Amino acid sequence: MRGADDQIVSDQSFFDFGTLGKLGFVPGWPGDAIYPPQPMVTQTRAVLERYQSRGGGYREVVIANAGHSPHIEQPQRFREAFFAHLRRRQ
Repeated sequence: MRGADDQIVSDQSFFDFGTLGKLGFVPGWPGDAIYPPQPMVTQTRAVLERYQSRGGGYREVVIANAGHSPHIEQPQRFREAFFAHLRRRQ
């Protein structure tokens, strides 16, 4: 579960020196070959898809109009998704 507008955990996070370097904000950034941006959402999804391909399961929930704290920014939507998940596990 994540916020659709998360600026911290994203594929182009401004908290990632690789992204900042590529954009020219880090003096001496060594380049993509040494310090590439980390596509956090894509990487996480790849791990979960590999887990699913081996018999596990996952469901990605993206909450609109929420950033890094969907449980605070969209508490009703978060609760709905969270409790639906718990009901499926009973």
